[in-house]
Amino acid sequence: MTPEPHEHLPPGAHDEELFRDALHRAVGPLSLQPDLVPDAVREGRRRRARTRAFAVTGAFLAVTAVTLGLAVLGPWLLTGPDPGPAAPAGPSLSLPAPTPSPQRTEPRPDMPSPTSTPAPKESAAVPATPPLSTPSLSIPPGLGPEEAQRLEDFRQQAAGALDALLPASIGTVLPVGEGPEDYQGRRGGIVHSVRLSVRPLPEGAAPACRDLPEKGLTCEGLTLDDGTPARVYRQPAEGRTGTEVSLQYRFGRSAVALSVSPAPSGAGGAPVTAGDLVRVVQSPRFRELVAYADAAPVPLSGAAS
Repeated sequence: MTPEPHEHLPPGAHDEELFRDALHRAVGPLSLQPDLVPDAVREGRRRRARTRAFAVTGAFLAVTAVTLGLAVLGPWLLTGPDPGPAAPAGPSLSLPAPTPSPQRTEPRPDMPSPTSTPAPKESAAVPATPPLSTPSLSIPPGLGPEEAQRLEDFRQQAAGALDALLPASIGTVLPVGEGPEDYQGRRGGIVHSVRLSVRPLPEGAAPACRDLPEKGLTCEGLTLDDGTPARVYRQPAEGRTGTEVSLQYRFGRSAVALSVSPAPSGAGGAPVTAGDLVRVVQSPRFRELVAYADAAPVPLSGAAS
């Protein structure tokens, strides 16, 4: 008996030979299809063509999207969001437009020459506004601007209060002179003298209230509604026909006196009664005025403050 060729092989080679024989017997009957390789090549080419087409289309779409995005959003991206009112770009924007310098023009035949019109005289020219240090005609020259203004304010307030509180027969009350005490009531051609005095209390006791027949002076004591004692004096008006009526009392650190004299051309008698003056001094408006003058005495003249 002749041994098989693989009987003389080593053990490892014997297994390999058996594996190869089995493989040949398994695939031997199968035949290689002749069109497998060409089909695979063609399929690979198609896939590569599709891949390249997809890549080109994607790139085209990306470029188109970027272009459209820049066209739509470009102005907004360049300017940025509006934070509010824009600040001036430079100082030239906040300055007014320069005024063109005046140029000389030739005179027209129908216009008068500048040299043909006479210049206004000093008396006709409008006076310039005086500085603060220059006192007005009704302000004492010795006061500073602040004291002068305070004096004028008090005069105007006192005139307004007296005009509203005194009887209508006294007329419109206005300040006169330079101090805070003198006023006049004018009604038509009739002028009454009105005097309001708020001065520091004199030293010593007040004089007794008594009549002086030789001077035509009478004194009457009364009490105001707040319990303040007061006196009413009546005496002939100096240089006038009629009687001057005066009401005097004390308030705080001051002596207060309100008097009304008849007009120079009056027919006699008293322009007001004691009751008229009592109603004036008891009014809240008059008391407020007196309280101010008592707390901050108003200067009587340019030399006093």
